Amino acid sequence: MNEDEKLVRKLLIVSIVLFVLSLTQECYCTTSNCSDSIMVFLLGWAAIFSTGAGLCWFANPLLFISWIFLKKKLKLSMFLSITAFLLSFLFLIFDSIVDNENGGSHQIISYKSGYWLWLASGAVMVIGTFILMYRFNVRNKTIARVRHFKWNVLNLN
Repeated sequence: MNEDEKLVRKLLIVSIVLFVLSLTQECYCTTSNCSDSIMVFLLGWAAIFSTGAGLCWFANPLLFISWIFLKKKLKLSMFLSITAFLLSFLFLIFDSIVDNENGGSHQIISYKSGYWLWLASGAVMVIGTFILMYRFNVRNKTIARVRHFKWNVLNLN
């Protein structure tokens, strides 16, 4: 297993563990109650059309897809993880959210560890894909320089 494969494996493990841990915690509190992350994860899709904060739920499938494509399509994984992270970060700009079945909106008064772990899961993917892309680009530049050098040496003779 080469260094990049080891990094991919560690990156996936850390990001997935952070995500799973986030599901065991509360994610935010409103004026009426505190919400469990697992319930927000399972039922959050229902709020995607009701408020802007509901759109942040789309970070979940984007993060999952970025995990799937990490080994085969690094650029796509990087784009998806950046988008997922930005969507999850965007949740901070909303001051209220629909948090019950009747569509009642309540003010968000605090963010709990479940939210921060969810955000960290996406951040780990962003940082990891940037490191992998940097390594890929450095490796390709080195190969191009070697080929260019060999071509020049062959043409001198």
